[in-house]
Amino acid sequence: MFGMKPHLARIRVFPIKSLDALELERVGLASGVHLDADRDYALFDARGRFLNAKRLGPKILAIRAAFSDRARAVELALGSDSGRFELPGDRSALEAWFGRVLGQSVSLRQDSTAGFPDDEDASGPTVIGSASIDAVAGWFGLAAEEVRRRFRANLEIAGLGPFEEDTLFGPPGQPKAFRIGEVSFLGVNPCRRCVVPTLDSRGDSSVAALSTKEFSALRERHSRAGTRLALYPGCYRLAVNTRIEPLQAGKQLVVGDELALSE
Repeated sequence: MFGMKPHLARIRVFPIKSLDALELERVGLASGVHLDADRDYALFDARGRFLNAKRLGPKILAIRAAFSDRARAVELALGSDSGRFELPGDRSALEAWFGRVLGQSVSLRQDSTAGFPDDEDASGPTVIGSASIDAVAGWFGLAAEEVRRRFRANLEIAGLGPFEEDTLFGPPGQPKAFRIGEVSFLGVNPCRRCVVPTLDSRGDSSVAALSTKEFSALRERHSRAGTRLALYPGCYRLAVNTRIEPLQAGKQLVVGDELALSE
């Protein structure tokens, strides 16, 4: 099925949902259901709705975030407006900063147990192959790093062919078991994408939007034989949504860990 020793090549978490990633060499699963620090924080408006790139587009994508001290501190910048904040100690100051740059009332909420996943039924990390990133980059004349930034996957696997990660999920309602290092996963479905990957990851509105229609046509044309992608509605999908169970608590993922199907 796979090429030689598929392995974990990159780990990326997103401490504040919709902002920049923090790249790690290793990550734990303290709660057992999601990666430590991944989407532990999220921004909300006065009506309790997510303030994310799906709703705000370039306005929030233009914000730069650099995390340090194991995601306990963040430096934020939008143009000349910048600041450094402790998490969660500087919550009020953070809310004021975001409120100023986004032009509305903002609240910052925290959930370190489950985080704020996009798919609550498959709330584990998303998994993508390096070759798939390269393939999509080639389709649209983008840098591979730009594709990474747009599709925001947590775990990147080297050593697979293009879209070979599609073998990690089964038909709808039939998750597929696999392992990365010591951690067991269930591959639930191919991740259905929103408008965010069509936009420039730096919030440059002068960059032409990626065409979802063209992406879907190319994704269907390049789908791998034997996978179940065609059983899911639409081909505007990339990466694998997963689920992990609380019994995984305390385990770690480390760059270099090998990928294998569970027996």
